[in-house]
Amino acid sequence: MRITLLFLLPLAVYAQSDAGIAQGRAAFRGNCAFCHGLNAQGGRGPNLVSAPLHHGDTDSDLKNSIKNGIPGTPMPAFSGFGDDELDHLVKFLRSLSGAAAPKTTLSGDAKAGRDVYEKNGCAGCHRIGLSGSVFGPDLTRIGAARPVEYLRESIVKPSADIAPEWEGVTVVDNAGKRTTGVRINEDTFTLQLRTMAQKFASFSKQELRTLSYEKKSLMPAYEKLAPADLDNLLAYLATLAGGAGNTVVKEVETRR
Repeated sequence: MRITLLFLLPLAVYAQSDAGIAQGRAAFRGNCAFCHGLNAQGGRGPNLVSAPLHHGDTDSDLKNSIKNGIPGTPMPAFSGFGDDELDHLVKFLRSLSGAAAPKTTLSGDAKAGRDVYEKNGCAGCHRIGLSGSVFGPDLTRIGAARPVEYLRESIVKPSADIAPEWEGVTVVDNAGKRTTGVRINEDTFTLQLRTMAQKFASFSKQELRTLSYEKKSLMPAYEKLAPADLDNLLAYLATLAGGAGNTVVKEVETRR
């Protein structure tokens, strides 16, 4: 009997582990896959399979990021998760480590990419650190927040995936004035937009002639950007991890 029990004990442990991974997979796909991809290899959110993770690689780091969110990023706090659920989520993520996609090799030059960024007027809509515009997404830590392939698609085909907070809206008021901007707030009676001039515009819906929700991104598609320029720009964006991580930015500024 003892031999039988000793033999079955590891099987029971494996069964519990498999069940925990399955529960973690279900929790991930219900709460996290929309941003991080079905297999956690990135999308609107960063790749959670490839190391290093910018907010820590330990189990405790992962649980903290899930439970408390990451300030200054779109990552919300999932404070409702219990300890068991967090354990299952982490087990699921760890189980994917052997199935990670090969890391994207960047062939571009980050310093040249900074020049591409400036020459194409990207700062007219985007901000890096304290420089640029708040009309479009902040890029200060975009290299830590988005996989390279997602960034490539966002540059070349920005309408392929538009996050809800960056959906464009166009209104025409009763006087015929047309205004396009990013929706900041909307309820049954009012609408607030942020225009490209970085100003807020508030409207009463009763005073609008038309209200249209844009199906295309307000960001232009850079489909004709030279391949070398695109590679350089991606290499530059990949260096942007926030804070002290912007070493290339500092080097370029020093050079100038």
